[in-house]
Amino acid sequence: MCKRRFLLVLGLVLAVGGCAGGADTEKDAVPTQGDAGSENQLPETEDMTPAEESSINDGAVSDGESTAKASGEDVDTDKSGEPGNGDTGTDVVQGGPFGRLTITLPEGWEYETYPVESGELLIGDYGFWFAPKGAEEGHIAVVYEQFFGVCGTGLETKEETIGGCPVQVGTYDGHEYWDFISFQEPCRGVVVQTQCVERWWDEYRDQIWDILNTLTYEPDVREGAAFVFDSESENDRIGLSFSMKEITPTGATLVYDQYDAEAPTGQLEYGEAFVLEVNKDGKWEAAPVVVEGNYGFNAPAYLITAGGITERELDWEWLYGALEPGEYRIRKTVNDFRETADYDQYELIARFLLY
Repeated sequence: MCKRRFLLVLGLVLAVGGCAGGADTEKDAVPTQGDAGSENQLPETEDMTPAEESSINDGAVSDGESTAKASGEDVDTDKSGEPGNGDTGTDVVQGGPFGRLTITLPEGWEYETYPVESGELLIGDYGFWFAPKGAEEGHIAVVYEQFFGVCGTGLETKEETIGGCPVQVGTYDGHEYWDFISFQEPCRGVVVQTQCVERWWDEYRDQIWDILNTLTYEPDVREGAAFVFDSESENDRIGLSFSMKEITPTGATLVYDQYDAEAPTGQLEYGEAFVLEVNKDGKWEAAPVVVEGNYGFNAPAYLITAGGITERELDWEWLYGALEPGEYRIRKTVNDFRETADYDQYELIARFLLY
């Protein structure tokens, strides 16, 4: 099992294992409404004036949020969280390189969106969470995840349908709420996960299912960029994985993760040379260069940190120009260097989407 997949499975097991400790989840600071009789319970608003109710609701939402958050008004929003033209609820939209996710929230719910490489999602490449307005903790996350797997004892699954798409609903240890929903074809990659929802689940369980039935996934509506794991992105013989981040049409940051320091027989190193390829109708071919005539690369040897992560920025605009939207991969050579004229050479590939 590759290192990336193992870490994902481990992360999910930790995520569904409960809420002890609280602060190690990405959204545990979201306010939630307390249970009946709880000291955290919000005052009843049924007999209040609109102004009084607004004052209570506004006070329950934390300030300084850096990404879009709905306040529960009966408005439509676009993917940036700005008001739209709808009048049936709040449309939460998050686009990404694998397709666009949209869900409609009724009045009384709040949300936050996370684009690719936000670094704030527990699992998933991009997506959003939603929760009852005023909740102190807990949320439901909707994400796109390239590799989703679960393990552990006490897992029960059942088949359901959401928005016309077949899904697998998973619950650990027989508790009242489900832990995850994994969408199947044609929506594979979409995952829904609960986190610390115990206090408000009974009150909202039916409404949550209704909300999820508004979920849409549009795989052909793409934006942004993302690294796509491939078996050729990793080599166990030298304990090295190769990936990319901060991808733009003119460059990216290359990431070498030397996860097994005992695997190489010498020091791992790489140079400046690289090749870009583009996927055309299912076949890989060399990306067209913009340089006229001959070109070459300098020949330094950059060291890869043993047992650590090495990053290096790469600008390919001088050779390939600004890339058009599509699927690409970069080929890089890594040497397991022992001494002069004594080394083994390996090629690793990092695949990426750009839209």
